[in-house]
Amino acid sequence: MKLSCISALINTLITALLLSSCYQPNKITPDAPDWLKTVDEEVHKLGSFNWIIIAEPSFPALSRSGVTTITTPVTTPEALYGVLQSIDSHNHVRPKIHLTREADAVVETDTPGINTFRAQLKHVINERDTQTLTNNTLKLLITDARKNYRILVIKTTTSLPYTSVFLELESGYWDGTHETTLRNRLTR
Repeated sequence: MKLSCISALINTLITALLLSSCYQPNKITPDAPDWLKTVDEEVHKLGSFNWIIIAEPSFPALSRSGVTTITTPVTTPEALYGVLQSIDSHNHVRPKIHLTREADAVVETDTPGINTFRAQLKHVINERDTQTLTNNTLKLLITDARKNYRILVIKTTTSLPYTSVFLELESGYWDGTHETTLRNRLTR
């Protein structure tokens, strides 16, 4: 095994151990970091059609009311883990996870660390469904959502291109299937 592969594997294992020991599942503890407590307070306020963006440092500062930005001292996978734990601890919303299509095309030779990042992100996302859209499409969705809904931007320390993760919030107790059934029932 090459030294870089061993190093990537060790980094992935260390991150997994740190992530699994830092937070209790589905509960933000009183001793959680301040940024995570703030995220949890914000998640409690958010609802359907709101967005949470776990962003790389170069993500633009959005300049419209209804946008809250939190800067963290952690990587994108660590922030995503904390955000998902917060969302899971509230039953009123659930995330629809969007990743950028461009992230799949970024290669290790151009961007050292991208393979380790991908492994860490996959571990955090676990079995959750994801959708992949172009970065421009996601920007358009955010621009449109900013007109009427709140956006929470969480800036991380991950300095890798196209690694922002976009969470579109949906109702945690009502889904599209139930909504369609209700609408059909109302038209009878």
